[in-house]
Amino acid sequence: MSQTNDIDWLIPIKSNIINFMNQLNEDGFYHYSLTGDICSINKKWGLGNAVFAAKIYYMLDALTPQIAKPIIQFIKSFQNSKGYFFDPEVQRRSLIRRMYHSIKEKNTNNLFNEQTRRAETRQSFAALQCLGSIPNIPFLYIPYSKKNIYRYIHQLNWKHPWGAGSHISHLLFFLKQNNKLFNIHMDKTNELIQFVLDQVKTYQQKDGSWYDASVNMPFYQKVNSAMKMMTAFEAAEIDDFDRKHELIDLCLSAINDGHACNHFNVICVLYHCCLKTDYRKIEIYEYCLNQLRQYKQYYWPAYGGFSFFKGKANHNYYNAIISKGLPEPDIHGTVLFLWGISLISRIIGIENIISLRIPFT
Repeated sequence: MSQTNDIDWLIPIKSNIINFMNQLNEDGFYHYSLTGDICSINKKWGLGNAVFAAKIYYMLDALTPQIAKPIIQFIKSFQNSKGYFFDPEVQRRSLIRRMYHSIKEKNTNNLFNEQTRRAETRQSFAALQCLGSIPNIPFLYIPYSKKNIYRYIHQLNWKHPWGAGSHISHLLFFLKQNNKLFNIHMDKTNELIQFVLDQVKTYQQKDGSWYDASVNMPFYQKVNSAMKMMTAFEAAEIDDFDRKHELIDLCLSAINDGHACNHFNVICVLYHCCLKTDYRKIEIYEYCLNQLRQYKQYYWPAYGGFSFFKGKANHNYYNAIISKGLPEPDIHGTVLFLWGISLISRIIGIENIISLRIPFT
């Protein structure tokens, strides 16, 4: 199959996705899926949907004041007096699953929704940055001493490194953003960021990924953990890391036919590695073309969007059931696949043809 066949379907994608977003938009409120949402209809939920919308419009370079203003107002309406952004409806609907996972994994870190609220706060900060805005107040519920940072890092469950890497990324993100946006701890932010990176380095294994070496780690978790660490380095505005060749080897050995996160995670790791090395460049190029063929199977040209799963929308968001998972595209799959396409376009040198921006995250 020629490169032309692999990329031709991407040419109209920007206008098609804008049409899809118009279908999801209801007076500034964005639905998760076209017809399958099951959350309350009073539009008092949907923080994640608005975050995804902000990133999609940013990647498409289609933000206008008319589009951005209501999304900014909607996202900011979810910030409380402590600086957290979180969706109460998602928190309510996830309670039973959070209790189940806390008991099953003997880990109460997210029993009271703390980790999810921190994740939603981080994504809201990033979305507002895409929209050219900032939160009303900083988020200060992170450790700001080396002693507390040490405890924070080593209390994370590195046997489940997707979650651990995610919270390292959040920590670095808030250290950096609180400093940049609100001038907090100007004198020691860089020192604390370096301390975080030094501590996390103890979990990086010979294959390049970050996890507890005592566990026979599934392949997909190694890749997913590495992806979270790529966002951590990006959040810290540190553009270098060790074992790039090993990470490329890890990614290229993937048989990747899962959901949108898995498709995106491999590409994210390869993209960051390719910024620093030409190692296995031709194989990466071919891998990316193959990924575009995979991506096309999640695309719904009649609607203009992507679905999180092949043939159906996602239904589970932060352990909350929010849609029926019908055979239709959703905003979650669309943001992830569009992001992946923006990275692939740079890896294979077609960014001038596709012309997508890379979002803040």
